[in-house]
Amino acid sequence: MADNYRIKVQVEIEKCADAVMDEFTRTGVGQFERIISLEQAQSIDACEQILLQTNYAALRDAFAGHCNRVSRQYALEIVEELEGCEVKPYRVEGELGRIIFDSYWALPGEGRADGAKSLFPALHAQGWYRTTGFKEIGMVYGTVEGSYRKSSTLINRVRHQEDATPFRTLRENSEYEGRQIMGQMKQQAEEIFAEHDFSAEGMPTDMTVEYSQQKLVTLPKAQVTQAVEVCVPEPEWKTEMTNNPIRYEEPTQSTQISLDDVTVKRQKSSRKQDPEPEKKRKYAHNTVAHIAHEGNSYIINGYNVATVVRLVVAFLLHNQLLSNNLIFFVDGYKSLYTAILSAFSWFSPLQIILDWYHLEKRCKEQLSMALKGRIIRNALLEQLLPCLWHGCVERAITLLQTVEPATIKNQDALDTLIGYLQRNRPYLPCYSVRKQLGLRNSSNQGEKANDLIVSDRQKHNGMSWSKSGSVALATISALVRNQEYKRWFQSGSLSFSFYTAL
Repeated sequence: MADNYRIKVQVEIEKCADAVMDEFTRTGVGQFERIISLEQAQSIDACEQILLQTNYAALRDAFAGHCNRVSRQYALEIVEELEGCEVKPYRVEGELGRIIFDSYWALPGEGRADGAKSLFPALHAQGWYRTTGFKEIGMVYGTVEGSYRKSSTLINRVRHQEDATPFRTLRENSEYEGRQIMGQMKQQAEEIFAEHDFSAEGMPTDMTVEYSQQKLVTLPKAQVTQAVEVCVPEPEWKTEMTNNPIRYEEPTQSTQISLDDVTVKRQKSSRKQDPEPEKKRKYAHNTVAHIAHEGNSYIINGYNVATVVRLVVAFLLHNQLLSNNLIFFVDGYKSLYTAILSAFSWFSPLQIILDWYHLEKRCKEQLSMALKGRIIRNALLEQLLPCLWHGCVERAITLLQTVEPATIKNQDALDTLIGYLQRNRPYLPCYSVRKQLGLRNSSNQGEKANDLIVSDRQKHNGMSWSKSGSVALATISALVRNQEYKRWFQSGSLSFSFYTAL
């Protein structure tokens, strides 16, 4: 017959003649009682709080007693007598609260060459076992959403165990969890690369594989030609619009990837006053990748661009997405282009597109520095931005090169903008035609991902972060957004795939 367990819960509130007790008392394992006044019994609020306090105390006591008994039973099955066991306190940080009970360890003995055994996972020193329930309320609904201090206060309040879990402990737990997730992602990436005959750096070992022979799958030429006809502002612009190097991918056979960097204020390594104040503010960096395909999405976070791009390669391999076009959307930083082109040098159907918002913003900023006054700047922008919107980059560069010298305030700023357009020419599409065809022009999904997992939580006034703490917390936030947290808390594994509701 199976050794099953019955859980019984019975709560009684009955009238009595005993004196009022301000504290509850233990009357047995998992049994507590408290005598309340008539006034308290008639108050919904007072009765509710006292009932919850007594209930949580009873639940913790019943849970500790049960764990103690099953630990003893497990040990006796190994050593037959308790004299062959060592008793150690076992600490649990749970949704019920902080609980400590005696755990029995079967020691090595005659015929038992193996080490000490316990029913429960071994803990380091004064460590605590954190239950999946605690991690969920403490991190998913706690530290991901609000400050460590507020989250700690709320957790202790709902568990009716005042000051049980300090906010510093919750912070350390969250940062540890984030590091564990990153370690698991790294390990899974290595396993994926080995399975697909890729190097540890994410490069195919045979550079002549099918990836380099693939062609970009594009929309029909007639459809593109029709869109150009609709968008062309002047007949003489048509040739340059048609010859724009960025082709028009078939969206159903494409995976869109937005890459973005975000920085938050970094904590000082020491609180001691430095003899010389720092002249340059320091930041903690995060790189975020948003991967989208057919309405699904996945967010990957890491310390730097190289780390994140490597994980992106592993994700694409694992989800059989390298049979698609890869369309990257970036904000114009050279490091992003370099990392992408280096990591995917073996992959042919790939395009990089400079986000329109950042292109427009850069033009406005540089012309503000370059020209004499707002009126002159705005007049030039009215001519420049349509050229760029319609993919006529050469026309835009010529326009800037022929600006009247009398209107220029800073020639270096103007030259910088010209160099920026020349350098980014391969990544500047015909935005108007892409819009007409229903294709993306923006990295806003990546920007939104950044806001969700980093900025919204870490960029409030007065906040500063360690490098590891910032990335670890952002990694937990990404875990939540990817709907991976239940799997991770329960099994310590990641699906590393788009979320599918069961």
